[in-house]
Amino acid sequence: MGALSGTDNVVVVGASAAGLAAADGLREGGFEGRITVLGSELHHPYDRPTLSKGLLLGRGEPELLEIRSTERLSENRISLMLGHRAVGLDVDRGYVITDHGETLPWDAVVLACGGRPRVLTTVEGEPLPVLRTPEDLGALRRAAARHGDVTVVGAGLIGLEIAAGLTAHGVSITVLHDTERPLEAIVGPELGQVLADLHTKHGVRLKMSSAVTSVTGGLGAYTLHLADGSTHRTSYVIAGIGVDPDVEWLLGSGVALDRGVLTDTAGRTNIRGVWAAGDVARSAHPMFREPMRIEHWTHAVEKGRHVGLNIARGSGEPFGGVPYFWSDQFGHRFHSYGRRAPGDEIFVAEGSLFTDEFLVLFGQGGEFHSVFASGLSRSLRGYKKLLARGGTWDEALALAHAANSDQARSVAR
Repeated sequence: MGALSGTDNVVVVGASAAGLAAADGLREGGFEGRITVLGSELHHPYDRPTLSKGLLLGRGEPELLEIRSTERLSENRISLMLGHRAVGLDVDRGYVITDHGETLPWDAVVLACGGRPRVLTTVEGEPLPVLRTPEDLGALRRAAARHGDVTVVGAGLIGLEIAAGLTAHGVSITVLHDTERPLEAIVGPELGQVLADLHTKHGVRLKMSSAVTSVTGGLGAYTLHLADGSTHRTSYVIAGIGVDPDVEWLLGSGVALDRGVLTDTAGRTNIRGVWAAGDVARSAHPMFREPMRIEHWTHAVEKGRHVGLNIARGSGEPFGGVPYFWSDQFGHRFHSYGRRAPGDEIFVAEGSLFTDEFLVLFGQGGEFHSVFASGLSRSLRGYKKLLARGGTWDEALALAHAANSDQARSVAR
């Protein structure tokens, strides 16, 4: 596909971090045509991660952090259609169909519609709360003020951040999860135990290896039934059990789907003119052997901009950004670049797992896969560069030893 002309239309499905970054990339790449961004919510585009990372901690009326001002959207000539959800994609005639009945023509379309939280429903048919929107945040803060105890189902990033945020409100928190340690699949057993100890230290009651099989009751008197035959009673339940890509509206469109929208390293789907970025995209990546769906804010921004630039320039440049996430819990900021693989060796490069600050490396078979740090953000830069160029495990260890030698010399001086 060649570069677009000034009379062409690009429709971006999703007023998300990825979608708006794609719109910016289009303008940065020189595209002069019309850009229309569809947003299913009525809110002006806001920074979703702050719902659990900061706003839940605060008191009083939360103020959403805008990710694009009205002025910037106007300057970039980006048309924002809020409260309009895409319900169909016609790839033959080049239309996006909305829930308002509009048919929006496109010469290129960017799928940046993200995902939806998985829902846990009671036996009686009540969908339990999640934390995804400002309305969800308001409901959770009201529940924290009303109820003395809250149970979080799920010890992933969102579940742990909810637990940490609610603890600050003086609420008794229980976290249930089906693995032995929190976040174990992502950070491994050693760091999973570090996170478990941190939450226990701050009063969170962790019930690990506790898969929830069903929930009965209602507000103020829920009973959670666990796989081991035991029960857990609580006043309020919130689910943090993951996110599914928003792809149902694409069924039958011809766009290749497999646990997300499949794309190549450039962000292109199997349909000419159709691209994808953000949480909905399951993309080929030079760091991984199979396509990956990476559900992190920084990756969404970087990949979205990259897709916009590719469309504007008529190019297919591969994206090689290193996956990154951060998490704030009890005053600790955790950072991670890359992705740990099952069976990885762990090497503590700086600090100690028994202190507030540490940096660890993950790898196996000569491959360097990931770096994780508590604090020590400056130390991450070299490892990020190493991951970006496919550096080896031996190179990562050498970098760690060099950093420790420099630190020792600095202390000696």
